[in-house]
Amino acid sequence: MRAIACLAVVVIHSVNITLTNYEHTVSQFEEYFLIAVRFAAFFGTPAFVFISELLLARSYPNKVPHGFFLKRVKYLLFPFVFMGLVFAFITTDSLTGFIRESLFNVFLGGYTGYFILIIFQFYILHVFLHKFLKNWSPVKVILVSLIINVVYLSFFNFTEPLAIPLGEYIWQRGHWLPFVGWIFYFVLGYYCGKNYESLKELVIKYKKIIILFPMINLIIMFVLVRSDILPVVSSKRIDNLFYTSSVIGAIILFSLYVKKVPHFILLISKYSFNIYLLHTFFLFYLPPIDFLNPLVYFIFAVAFSMFCSYTVAKLASPFQITQFLIGKPIPIPKHTKTQNNRG
Repeated sequence: MRAIACLAVVVIHSVNITLTNYEHTVSQFEEYFLIAVRFAAFFGTPAFVFISELLLARSYPNKVPHGFFLKRVKYLLFPFVFMGLVFAFITTDSLTGFIRESLFNVFLGGYTGYFILIIFQFYILHVFLHKFLKNWSPVKVILVSLIINVVYLSFFNFTEPLAIPLGEYIWQRGHWLPFVGWIFYFVLGYYCGKNYESLKELVIKYKKIIILFPMINLIIMFVLVRSDILPVVSSKRIDNLFYTSSVIGAIILFSLYVKKVPHFILLISKYSFNIYLLHTFFLFYLPPIDFLNPLVYFIFAVAFSMFCSYTVAKLASPFQITQFLIGKPIPIPKHTKTQNNRG
């Protein structure tokens, strides 16, 4: 799931750079196809929130270990800050602009690494709430969290920016940062991690529905966009709550039938955080290539940005300091297998 979510995030930004670089030459079919691919990949960042909490709930059912926050500050927050400074440097041409953009990136999540600020909020929530969550009714808590999430996103999806300082920014992307906008994925991840064995049985029991749901939800999303009922172009759409949940269910179902995890999936998973932080850096410098049509260019952009990110992370891994700058690869067992637990 981590590997697929990582790939989805890269796909979204590769679509963006393709549409930007081929703005005047892309055909209507190519444009619509790329936009459809981007919408299909919107589950990426929300899935990371889900994965993070699922792993916490499974690994630390009672309490987080000593040094939990220090470790994550070193290997998540430090790289987030460093890459925020890097993106400020490459996107500005003056000291004043660099300082302003750096503060914007680090404190307001002004670049693609904003996800780290959200994850840290949920680390704190997990520490304070897990004692209560484990005693509450999963169905009721999941339903309440869904309602809260829907109401919160509805406000920003269906209203115009208020005439307040940073109003345009808050409506455009500032509302992404508070944990309320992701609370459903957090709660869902907690209970799925806490009851993972039961979850697998449930997924197998309703496998026919789970296979169909992602496509049904994606079609609904397309209809709402094309009809201008919900023209928001981001993963913070109301309908993405249901779409992401269905994709997560489908990935879990698929994983139960995989005997051995493919090597390339293990590689993407291992370097997922490095790829997440670095891929937009390489996309930033990727120029249009005249002899490639937009669809081929898009595929090339995905492969190019992922390969460059992986290569940099791989070459830098022997140097310990780089773990605090571009992230630390995630250790994986040499012979990782996903067993078929259908009983």
